[in-house]
Amino acid sequence: MNGPGEPPGGDGPSSSAEWGDFLRRAADDLAGAPSHAGANEVFVRGNESPASVEGFRSLGVGVLRNATVEPWLPELYVALLNEGIKADFSVGDYAVYERYAASPRDLCEPVPEIFLLYFEPAALVGDARHAPPRDTAESVLSRIGTVVNGLLAGTGAMIVVSNLAPDPIRFHQLHADQDPGSWPQMRRRVNAGLLERFHAEPRVAILDLDRLAGEYGASRAFDPRMYLMARNPFAVDFLPHLGRTFAGIVAAAVVPPRKCVVVDCDNTLWGGVLGEAGAEGVAIGTDYPGEAYREFQQFLAGLRRRGFLLAINSKNDEEQVLSFLADSPDMVLRPADFTAHRINWRDKGANLAELAEEMNIGLDSMVFVDDSPVECAGIRSAFPEVLVERFPASPADIPGFIAGMRGTQRLRVEAEDLKRAASLGANAERRRLRREAPDPEAFIRSLDIRLEIGRQDRAAIPRVSQLTQRTNQFNLTTKRYTPGDVERLMNEGIVYSMSMEDRFSDYGIVGAAIVTDAGAGGWKIDTFLLSCRAFGRRVESELLATVLADAGAAGIGVVRASYVPTARNGMSRDFLPGHGFGLTERTDGELRFEAAPGGPSSGAGRKLHHVVRKGTPS
Repeated sequence: MNGPGEPPGGDGPSSSAEWGDFLRRAADDLAGAPSHAGANEVFVRGNESPASVEGFRSLGVGVLRNATVEPWLPELYVALLNEGIKADFSVGDYAVYERYAASPRDLCEPVPEIFLLYFEPAALVGDARHAPPRDTAESVLSRIGTVVNGLLAGTGAMIVVSNLAPDPIRFHQLHADQDPGSWPQMRRRVNAGLLERFHAEPRVAILDLDRLAGEYGASRAFDPRMYLMARNPFAVDFLPHLGRTFAGIVAAAVVPPRKCVVVDCDNTLWGGVLGEAGAEGVAIGTDYPGEAYREFQQFLAGLRRRGFLLAINSKNDEEQVLSFLADSPDMVLRPADFTAHRINWRDKGANLAELAEEMNIGLDSMVFVDDSPVECAGIRSAFPEVLVERFPASPADIPGFIAGMRGTQRLRVEAEDLKRAASLGANAERRRLRREAPDPEAFIRSLDIRLEIGRQDRAAIPRVSQLTQRTNQFNLTTKRYTPGDVERLMNEGIVYSMSMEDRFSDYGIVGAAIVTDAGAGGWKIDTFLLSCRAFGRRVESELLATVLADAGAAGIGVVRASYVPTARNGMSRDFLPGHGFGLTERTDGELRFEAAPGGPSSGAGRKLHHVVRKGTPS
């Protein structure tokens, strides 16, 4: 019998593309019908695949533990596959933390990009749970903090730390609920302390096992018999839930997030068909079923507050829809909450392409939400890069849809996310200026652009990492870096970050360059990129001019740079030769250039912007 994702004939995959197709189908099958045996089969087969598989990002995952975690790995593996990540796990020795924190290469080489730190409370605290000393919570927090800080200092990895789940064996009586010195209360203090200590650290995320067990039901999440016999606390049926949550955290950290949620109207923002039932006949409000649709609107409003863009793509009468959004007292969202809309009777695929162009974002930045299976299938077929989420037919299923909706998870809301949304919201005024300006230079001058170019700004590290992960079109090399990688490169070379404002909004950091020592008296531009928000403003020339001016001031004789073509960065192909760089070598998949710092490299638009440079190269 064929296993998950297995070709009908039983012939296994051989090429990277075949492996990608196999793993994708297998993970999709198991997402719809979880099976621990099936996950284990995919895990075993997946470990036979090549290190690089088409369509997946390969990541090393180190697991430090004081419990038997091996049964979890297949579920973690499959859940990560569903996020486009192929994991290679390295599991540390039982109850060993400090040694790996001090010397991560003792776990494996190369050092993993992700660490999962699992702390089983019973093994961590032992018999002290029954009569805990007063400093138990502080002692546990100190130990966990030492391990996390050691990994932060010694690696560039993302660290996922489990908080303390309830005990698999529930021996505490009711009095423990009333006693602040009891272990259950101390465990809660540990969990609150972990969040307090690490919430601002961009390379640390909390895996909230306390919440997960509560949502799933502690009586079902744990298997006391397996814990006693094998030190494995979790029931088999709980493991897919654990896997999905862990994979969601990892994906939010390393996969470029979606930027825009595009929604239908009828039977999505409200129940019923507005054109048929009229404003009084559709379901929206504080009574069922209208309350369910109102909750979805509240969810979308929350996404907007966290920096997501909202757009409408609906087959409907535009005037009627906008009027209903503006005037209905039960509506949460109003027309101004949507950055763009296409409300007409045209093909939704064509509308979606126009919305992406209008908002200046890629189709792969979009989540499309519609209740129609036909419309969803059409978008999936026409634009496979768009994440399609079919809205439930029953209002009772809307809360579950909200909880599981993909593409909208973020570990943190950065100021840059909010600035991007505000900037895109102001694009209507910018478009008006562009139409009225006699030429492109007049348009740029009318924006009153102010640039701030920072050097070695450690506060910019999270955003620079984010840009390397997200930016595809104007990106010379498309290298992807974690915050730890950027910090290392800053210590070894120079990291430039460029912020931009205009008369309408603050864009935040829109450009970055990373310079390393190329030897023989030369600098190498390792990374040079510009966010799509800043396209058409000629600000990239200012960033390059700053790099070259610094090189000249430092007595550098030559600056080298490369262009590595991808399917999406063609617009940056001519940037280097257009700024005085000469082609020195053409290799398979890379064009190499160099320029003298004093050459004609600053471009023609330098009088179009007001530029402030901060920091000095070190």
